Amino acid sequence: MTFFSALSSSGTAAIDPRNVLLTGIPRSGTTLTCHLLNRLPDVVALHEPMNVAALALCPDGAAVCDQIANYFRRMRRMIRWRGVAVSKHAGGVVPDNPVTTEPDATGQRPLIVTPGTIRIDKPFSAQGVLAIKHPAAFTAILAALRARFRIYAIVRNPIATLGSWNSVPFQHRQGHAPAAERLNGPLRRALASIDDDDDRQLFLLSWFFQQYQQYLAAECVIRYEDLVASHGAALAVIHPGAAHLNVALEDRNVKNVYDLSTIQRLGKKLLGSEGSYWQYYSRASVAAMLPNR
Repeated sequence: MTFFSALSSSGTAAIDPRNVLLTGIPRSGTTLTCHLLNRLPDVVALHEPMNVAALALCPDGAAVCDQIANYFRRMRRMIRWRGVAVSKHAGGVVPDNPVTTEPDATGQRPLIVTPGTIRIDKPFSAQGVLAIKHPAAFTAILAALRARFRIYAIVRNPIATLGSWNSVPFQHRQGHAPAAERLNGPLRRALASIDDDDDRQLFLLSWFFQQYQQYLAAECVIRYEDLVASHGAALAVIHPGAAHLNVALEDRNVKNVYDLSTIQRLGKKLLGSEGSYWQYYSRASVAAMLPNR
């Protein structure tokens, strides 16, 4: 990886308002956001379609942005000419959650999505909005991307996020985000220097929030809680058509699906920590979610 030292060198090409990058903290509602955007006319939202590891081969931030812009062009052609697009999916559609709602025999909630192509059956015009979601990878290179693309991030109450991280078979539960670490050397080295899994998770969580605080305008950061409470209408900042969404959404923060002992342990450490998550959520909002408080 060579370009992270020149991430701000993203070129001067104009932002195409039709193209949207979706990022956010893993397990914060980014897949739900895609699912909801796909309900809108002339909007297509794709769930992690790119080989983001290839971005690490780019010589600088401008080349990264060019490669992503080229990918947008290819996907637009596929959708308009062939009626298909590349996306992770479940049964041919982008679901509202990429994992099962309940744990299996191992205590984890396995993935239900697979990579492939999906049918795009609705009309998609040359002016249609195309959104591409890659939470960790796009967060790692926000400094380069922000000058070339419309970008929105989804965040979630930090204790609910940590609870979800520890309920799925991803490396976040060990405090790692491989897609981000491949693209961001300072993050990779910082995580490698932390021995404790819990401490590494807290550092990683704070890093995600810090990226959004530093590189995105406040209106471009959407809270999961607001998304659910508004029945999807909070996505109007991305596309005005979302203002008319009225989808019954379950607040997964209040549903008891996470291991209580894990929540208690991490909640105590979280409340005693300092991190960028406190710029978006209060300690009271975390304490209110802890069991036996």
